[in-house]
Amino acid sequence: MTEQNLRIARLWDLDSARVTRRTMLRSSAFFALAATGACGVGSGPTPASTAPATPAKATNAQAEPKLNFYNWTDYIADDTLSGFTAATGIEVTYDNFSTNDEMEAKIASGAAGYDLVVPSDNFLRRFLRSGLLSPLDHDLLPNLANLERRFTEADYDPGNAYSVPWAWGTTGLAYSTSQLGEVTGFSAYDLAAAQGRATILDEARDGLAVGLLKLGHDPNTTDAKQLAEAVTALLELKKALGQITSDVIEPLTSGQVPLAQAYSGDAFQARDTNPDVAYAIPTEGGLSYVDLLCVPKDAPHAENAHRFINHVLTPEVGAALANAIRYGSPNEAAKPFIDPELLDDPLVYPSAEQLARLPFTKDLGADVEARYADAWTRVKTG
Repeated sequence: MTEQNLRIARLWDLDSARVTRRTMLRSSAFFALAATGACGVGSGPTPASTAPATPAKATNAQAEPKLNFYNWTDYIADDTLSGFTAATGIEVTYDNFSTNDEMEAKIASGAAGYDLVVPSDNFLRRFLRSGLLSPLDHDLLPNLANLERRFTEADYDPGNAYSVPWAWGTTGLAYSTSQLGEVTGFSAYDLAAAQGRATILDEARDGLAVGLLKLGHDPNTTDAKQLAEAVTALLELKKALGQITSDVIEPLTSGQVPLAQAYSGDAFQARDTNPDVAYAIPTEGGLSYVDLLCVPKDAPHAENAHRFINHVLTPEVGAALANAIRYGSPNEAAKPFIDPELLDDPLVYPSAEQLARLPFTKDLGADVEARYADAWTRVKTG
């Protein structure tokens, strides 16, 4: 980004070829298992998710050409921000975070001053329960018509009342073909070459899904008995793990980790650097996820946030984003401009049959989400 009126703050690894959704802080002892608890679920009333009564509107203060954007580290194309600034004259302050919990804490503090944030779909519901978001003004978003139908009818936010998808992917298994051969499911964790070196994701719903799916349970189950069984299964699996972490690209690329539960885009970035890395959607199933553009309730430049969202929904801009980060694009109109190799990859854009085995993480309600958080604490500290 070369425009003088584009200020980038805390944009780490800008020159890295690996464009990862979740670059976590490196552990000084890679094979030391984490022992921290999971964050609790927000409480409070759940706003209606279908007909926003008070969408964000511009005020005189919001007329200044500024936008404060808070996004995952290395989760953007090189020209997304500079292109927006060139098209609109709006100055962008761009900050990064590494976890949903980190971002939620800053937004909940009420002093962050961000106009646009990017929570994951399962965190959207806890943001809504905590009253942290403003409804969107669809009159300012004519390019919503470019979205694929799957992302306008998703149960995490029907009708895009509070969110617009940024990018989407799946959870599966990234692995070294030279060390493990072909991997098709979670039985790969039993392979001798994976012992003490494999990882699972450090996210409660994603990590617990491994235990649930291994046992043939729904990863969105509300059954307390099934969740307890998953904890038992994961505590047994933990004996064979090297680490519970969402930081997988470098370990996979270097060959240090031969098997990792991973987000699809991270796996593809590792594969681009090291062709020995492959990715599989487990035969037992997995989850789909989507990261979402949302406007905090006290956004100082809400109209500019809408202008950015509408800009990203432009077909060419959406395609450039997808080509850079190697995740699926929710923008149907962008597909003619997406790299054909990416668009034709069934691991990036699974078939309808595969998607049926890859549900979005459902909103299970505050009580059940808290139960998942407690279960995850037991896994990590047990």
